[in-house]
Amino acid sequence: MTDLLSSSADMNAAEAKEFVDYIHSVQDEAPRRVIDAYRRRAWLARGFESWAAMCDGDDLRLPREVTAELRAGGLSIRAVASVTGVGYGTAQRDAEPTDPSAQQNGSVGSAIQGLNGKNYGAQPDPDPTPDVPLWDEPEPEPQPDPAPASRPTAPTPQPTPPARPAPVMLTLRTHKGDAVDYPKPAAKATFNETTGDGISWASWSWNPVTGCLHGCDYCYARAIAARFPDGFPAGFTPLFHHERLSAPANTTIPAAHRDDPAYRRVFVCSMADLYGRWVPDEWIEQVHASMLATPEWEYLLLTKFPGRYVGLDLPPNAWVGTSVDEQKRVRIAEDAFRKIDGVKVKWLSLEPLKEPLEFDDLSMFDWVVIGAQTATRQPDGPVDAFAPPFEWVARIVVQALDAGCRVHMKPNLFGNPGMVPLDLYPGA
Repeated sequence: MTDLLSSSADMNAAEAKEFVDYIHSVQDEAPRRVIDAYRRRAWLARGFESWAAMCDGDDLRLPREVTAELRAGGLSIRAVASVTGVGYGTAQRDAEPTDPSAQQNGSVGSAIQGLNGKNYGAQPDPDPTPDVPLWDEPEPEPQPDPAPASRPTAPTPQPTPPARPAPVMLTLRTHKGDAVDYPKPAAKATFNETTGDGISWASWSWNPVTGCLHGCDYCYARAIAARFPDGFPAGFTPLFHHERLSAPANTTIPAAHRDDPAYRRVFVCSMADLYGRWVPDEWIEQVHASMLATPEWEYLLLTKFPGRYVGLDLPPNAWVGTSVDEQKRVRIAEDAFRKIDGVKVKWLSLEPLKEPLEFDDLSMFDWVVIGAQTATRQPDGPVDAFAPPFEWVARIVVQALDAGCRVHMKPNLFGNPGMVPLDLYPGA
């Protein structure tokens, strides 16, 4: 991990935001990212007062199976409990070593780095107390110097921790058939829970395909892939993750959110265009088979190539969408959606709205979503945010409502991060 964790400087706001976006998009390398964020005090850049507050506020959650890896990376039991969403006692039990000699010595985990910059040797975590910050380790109590007669003549041998096994590697394939080695995830595939305004209409994302060849200069997904190369071994080249196809069957809705409709919705391929011209037919067929086998979920689909929907076996519970950011895509969207039927929702995404758009007809859509361009840090440099003029938005809103469409305006249109999405309904 030294390549990733060599920096000791606190994260800045952009790095912390990219960390949160990564955890919500791709979790295969998430323990390494969490260790980096913990060591570099990401919560300060995110505006939280503690590690625990950031885990709750940004809804950062990893499976309990990675507890040992987090402990080995320096997280305290309390820090592990915060990011895995379990109680202190449960996290402590998850972290107990399987080596009987280590249990006999009473040690748990490896050396721990507290946020005071000090390292502490392997030892039991103290009982949680309300006056100890959740993100730091207390200093060991000073021990009295033993009497000369009781001093050992030789150091007590310590058990050698077992070597960590080499990761099992998977062979993934790009759209051209090139082989890419990828470490097999330790936990079973599940959806990634999302938070924030970016995907405000769904609570999960799922990326059985990553990468895209559109080359949009504002692409947030490409920025994430460039920032976290370990999670994207092929860069932003389209790549099929067959190991993620079981995620719909493996994911369960948390009990606290069983009645929340957003927790039934999954944004499919937030890090790709599943229906791009370059995507092999067999990729789409396998992803669709997984969706059709799990009708309890509502799948949100989005593409700049809506003509490829036509003739496919679309899940009847799908929200089928197309993205239009320039006038040249308007006719393509209108022609394709006149031919699509038998799905839950047909929606039009105008995010980012980069120029004034003229539609002949919007009646084939149920929802119109309008958003601005957010700032990103692309591999070739930063791209500034851009909010469309009010008259561009107003013209589309009027036309959409007249056509019987519902309108969802994203918070980034208004330039205030505290704004909530605005939904408008025909006749309201």
